[in-house]
Amino acid sequence: MKLKLSNIEKKIILVLSDTIIILFSISFAYSLRLETIYLPWDIDIRVFMLFFLAIYPIFFYNNIYQILLRYFDYFAIKKIIKSLSICFVITLIFNLLLFKIFFFPRSISIIAIILTGIFIIFHRISLNFIINLNLKSSQKTNKILIFGISKDIVNLIKTIRDNPSYGVIKGLIDLGNNFGERELNGLKIYKKNELENLINKLNITEIIIVDKTIKNNQVSKLISKLKNKNIRIKKFNETKNFIKNYIDTKIISSLNFYDIIDRPKIIVQKKILSKKIKNKNILVTGGGGSIGSELCLEILKQNPNKLFILDISEINLFNIKNKIDQIGKFRKNIVKIVLGDCNDENFLSNYFNKYKVDEIYHAAAYKHVNFGEENPYSMIKNNIFSTKKVVEFALKKKIKHFTFISSDKAVNPKSILGCSKSLGEKIINQIYLDNKKKYNTSFTIVRFGNVIGSSGSVIPIFLNQLIEKNYLTVTNKNVTRYFMSISEAVQLTINASYLNKNSIKIYALDMGKQIKIIDIARRIIRLSGYTIKDKKNPNGDIFIKLIGLKKGEKLSEEIALGKNLIKTNHQQIYECDEKIKNIDLLNFFKEINNNLKLNSKNLKKQNFLKKFL
Repeated sequence: MKLKLSNIEKKIILVLSDTIIILFSISFAYSLRLETIYLPWDIDIRVFMLFFLAIYPIFFYNNIYQILLRYFDYFAIKKIIKSLSICFVITLIFNLLLFKIFFFPRSISIIAIILTGIFIIFHRISLNFIINLNLKSSQKTNKILIFGISKDIVNLIKTIRDNPSYGVIKGLIDLGNNFGERELNGLKIYKKNELENLINKLNITEIIIVDKTIKNNQVSKLISKLKNKNIRIKKFNETKNFIKNYIDTKIISSLNFYDIIDRPKIIVQKKILSKKIKNKNILVTGGGGSIGSELCLEILKQNPNKLFILDISEINLFNIKNKIDQIGKFRKNIVKIVLGDCNDENFLSNYFNKYKVDEIYHAAAYKHVNFGEENPYSMIKNNIFSTKKVVEFALKKKIKHFTFISSDKAVNPKSILGCSKSLGEKIINQIYLDNKKKYNTSFTIVRFGNVIGSSGSVIPIFLNQLIEKNYLTVTNKNVTRYFMSISEAVQLTINASYLNKNSIKIYALDMGKQIKIIDIARRIIRLSGYTIKDKKNPNGDIFIKLIGLKKGEKLSEEIALGKNLIKTNHQQIYECDEKIKNIDLLNFFKEINNNLKLNSKNLKKQNFLKKFL
C-alpha cells in the first residue's frame, strides 16, 4: 500500500529533518573546532536559536521547501548553497554583535553552515533516489538499447535519465566495433553482432537509432527482422528538437511511402513527359482535386504553353493556385484558373470559344465508394454525364488527345463508383467508334488503384489515427489493395497517353503486388516507433480494430478483365486487351435519366447500372 502525503505534511517532514541536520551540524562543528566531543545539550541553546532564526526565514523566502524532490537537480543544489551563504553572513554578523551577551567561536559559523549544506544536499539527493527508485519499481519499465555512438548520445542519455518514468537504458550498440568492451556514462558498449542475444537477455522493449548514417531502408529491414519481437524502433533526429520532445509519445518518425509498401520507386522517363506536354495547351478537369492538382503540377514542370485548371470547387482552386504561387518558378500567365462545371456543355463551349486546347485530362469525378453508395444520384450524374459532355466537347474542339482517369474499381464493379467508371469507359469507347471517321482524336483510358496522397486514401487515415494515439481501423483482415504514390500515378498516366497514337486504348498501371491493408497498418505502427497491442502483446501501444467491409467494397481489386495484359514500351504500363461492349448511347442516357427521376432509396435498391455493364 502506497503512503500518500499532502504537500503540507511533506514540508513538515523536511523541516523536522532539517532541524535534526542543523542540530547535528552545530554539534559536529563544535567537536571539530574544540577537538572534543560536544553533544547538543552541551551547547548554549541560544546558538541553536540563532542558526534556526537565520536559516528558516531564508529557506522559506527562497522557496527551498517548494522544490520537487523527484526532479532535484543542479539548479536546486545551487539554490540551497546560495541560501546558506546568506545564512553564514547573518550568523557571523550576529556573532560579532552579540559576543558580550553570549559567545561562540566565529569559525563555528562557517563550519556549521558548510556541514549543514553538505548534509541537507545529501539528504535531498537520497530522497530523490528513493522516490525515483520507487517510481521505477511501481511501473513496467521500458528497457532501451541505443543503436550507434554519436556526439548527440550524451544528451539523449541525460534526457531519458531525467525522465525515469519513460524507461531505463540497458546498453549501447557500437555499429563500427570501434570501442570494444568499454563504457560510456556508466553504460556498457556492446558489438553489433550481439544485438539479438541482448534483446533476449535484457528483455529489451525499445531500440533508439542515433547513427545518422543509417538510412530509412536499413531501419525498415531492422523492423522486419525484429517484427516477431514487437519492439519499438525509433530514429533519433536532433534537427527536429527530438531531445526536448522525445518523451512525448505522440512523436512519429518521418515515414517513407516506399518503406511502408516495401518496394522501390517507379522511374519514369522525363523526356517522354516533356515531349507530351511542352508548348501545348492542356485542360485538366477536376484540376483542384488530389489527383488533378498533382497532375497540374507535373504538367507545369514540363513547360506547357497554357494550363487550364477547371474545377467546380472554389476551395480546391484556391489551394492549387496557392501551391503554384508558392513554388513560384513557372512563367507568368501560363495558368488559367477556371471555376465551372464540366457537366455544363454551354459553359464549356462559351468559356473555351476563344481558346485553343490541344489535350484534355479528365480527372473530375466523385471517387469515394461509401459516398457513392449513400448518394447514388449525385455520383451517377457527375461521373457518367460529365464524361459524355467533356468527350463531346473534345470532339467539337478537334482536340488531339483525350485522357480519362479511370480506376481498378471499374473491373467487375461492385459499387456505384466502380459502375460509373466502367460506364465512363464504355461511353468513351462508343463515342470514339461513332466519330472516328470524322475526328482525328485519340482516347486513352488509364486504370490504377489506391493512390497515396489522394483524399480518403488509407495511409493518411492511418497516420491521423496514429497521431491521435488511437487504434487503426481495418475493414477486414483479408482486404488487399494496390498502392502507388500520387506522383508516380500522374507521371505514368501522362506516359500512357504518349503511347497511344490515333486510337482508343485502355492502359493499366503496374502497381506491383496487392498488399494486405492489415500489413500496411502493422508496418506503419512499427515504422513510427510503436508496438502492436494484441493478445500476444497486451502491453503494446496501438491496436488494430477490424470494423467490417463497407457496402460496395471488395476484398481485392483488379486492373484488367482476366489476365488480358499486353506489354508496352514502358515496363510499368500494360495495355488491356479487352473487348468493350457496345451500347446505344441514346437509349442508354434516356433510361438513366428516367431512373434518376426516382428517389434515392429506389436507386440504392435497384442498382440498375449493372444491366449496362
